Amino acid sequence: MAETNPDKSGQIRTLLDTARDKHGLIGLGAVIATPEDGLIALAVSGDRARGGAVLQTEDAWHIGSNTKMLTALGWARLVEAGSARWGLTLGEIFEGETLHPRWQDVTIEELLAHRSGAAANPGAFWMMGAARNGDPVAQQRARLVAGTLQKPPSGKRGEFTYSNLGYIIAGRAMEQVAGTGETYEELMRRLVIGQAPEGAGAGFGFGPPDAIEGHRGGLFGGLKPVGTGPSADNAAAFASAGTVHISLAGHAPLLLPFLDGPEALPEAMRRKLMAPYPDGSADYAMGWGVQTGEDGKPVYLHAGSNTMWLSQVVVLPEPGVVIIVNTNAAGKEANEAIRELTGELIDWAKEDFR
Repeated sequence: MAETNPDKSGQIRTLLDTARDKHGLIGLGAVIATPEDGLIALAVSGDRARGGAVLQTEDAWHIGSNTKMLTALGWARLVEAGSARWGLTLGEIFEGETLHPRWQDVTIEELLAHRSGAAANPGAFWMMGAARNGDPVAQQRARLVAGTLQKPPSGKRGEFTYSNLGYIIAGRAMEQVAGTGETYEELMRRLVIGQAPEGAGAGFGFGPPDAIEGHRGGLFGGLKPVGTGPSADNAAAFASAGTVHISLAGHAPLLLPFLDGPEALPEAMRRKLMAPYPDGSADYAMGWGVQTGEDGKPVYLHAGSNTMWLSQVVVLPEPGVVIIVNTNAAGKEANEAIRELTGELIDWAKEDFR
């Protein structure tokens, strides 16, 4: 792990300890990073699983839908490489395949901004059966997307409906336009992790991480660890919508290029990915929620949860800080703890890093 400030890491550890005790959580972790100095502070508190080993700073955490901003970045890298372009329609991407007419003109932007008309999730039959039949993940994804696009979208194009299914379609679109035979997972390793700053991406992978376990509410209360097998996450074909795991020390540097700094993404790419879509009245961009802070400055944020974990990401262009807070549980207490910790770290960052 890159070197951090011991005093600041200790301050975060104190905040985490307090929040964990207050909300009855198993484990918490947080990191603050800046483009100029990299990792400023990183700390963990608690255990990998209830009754299990103590958390380590290098452990990977499941980040759920915080995968989405990385999927959008993957598409942007394909555009940069000349394999894709913005504005591509599903009819163009899946040329030669059978698409319902209402899908034909839907663009990649509409998928990434949750305005395609796609349902929130695949149907229950796929979630419980077809997605877990043992077939290769890429085949499962291809069949799901092909079947989805043959039917009319359930929603109205242009209206915001948060859609994991839309991001699964986007992942399949990446495979299609790349033309290399690579799966979505392979493309992300090459285009996102492979082009990230040095040290970024540590612990990156898909599905439940090896060490930390997520937790569900027990039948008689409390939190019960879910293990590290297939049942500890959504189906593997959900990858582009939210199955990434990554360490705190690998995650924060992966997001620093969204800020001004020595490793910044190309200006046009950042502007495209982080602009509210379809216009400034919206509060969602390409995998990023967009808000205005109390100081009138923009705040980019997103949360991710597979119902067994919770991860919160915040990017502050001013003063130029990435904040991530994770816990290996979900639910009311996890939500409250993450909200409180995020607010405390935002206030701290605005005071200390101007």
